[in-house]
Amino acid sequence: MEEPPSTSGGIKRAIPQEFQDKMDETAAKLPRVTATPAVLNDNQKRHLIVGVCLHSVISPALRKYVIPILTPLYEELTLKQKIDTQTYSTRLKQYQPTKTFLNYDAVNNNKALYGYQSAQYDYTIKSVVDLSKLFLQTHMAQYTGFDETCDFSALFGLIINIDKFPAVVKSNAKDVRDKVRNQWAHCDFTNWDAVKYSDSFQLMTNLVKNLCLSSNEENQTLLELKKWEIIGNKLITMSS
Repeated sequence: MEEPPSTSGGIKRAIPQEFQDKMDETAAKLPRVTATPAVLNDNQKRHLIVGVCLHSVISPALRKYVIPILTPLYEELTLKQKIDTQTYSTRLKQYQPTKTFLNYDAVNNNKALYGYQSAQYDYTIKSVVDLSKLFLQTHMAQYTGFDETCDFSALFGLIINIDKFPAVVKSNAKDVRDKVRNQWAHCDFTNWDAVKYSDSFQLMTNLVKNLCLSSNEENQTLLELKKWEIIGNKLITMSS
């Protein structure tokens, strides 16, 4: 019988190539994880799998979710506040429902072109994407659309900072951001034991279930999460 192909680290591949590629892609983004999945310890493997889920499962679901909620807000502010034609003197400075001061640095390439000369900024907001940037810190608002350039940090920020999102989704998003994403980003592998791993998947699952996606999209997203959770446990079993 023909032997199954092996990974670069020598473990026979027991997962589809698609999943292996996503793990390799996520590992490459982590400066402190330079080893292949075959030679990572158990906590590092759990950490890597959660990162794959944040990048490849949660982010795409959130990108689809935010568009139909932010689009009516853009239309409302265009109609009532004329944000698509505003100038320095007429700009909307604060979003009243949440008392949020709006950040115009990242729209229209303002900060790069004019530095701190805010009077020279272009304050016209001509898309829902640009509107979304007003609610984020400048370094989080460097995306060009609700696509791969818009990462989960920005998406969590939008949901948490804008009042149009349901309270339960805000709460779920805050839990995933604070208890999963932030701890994942710190690359402290000591905390990623089996309990932390299981809790992270439960928090991500809770978030997906409350996004009110179509039945098919929700089922597919939850299935992807479950597949990755199983793959992570399989990787650990293979090395034990």
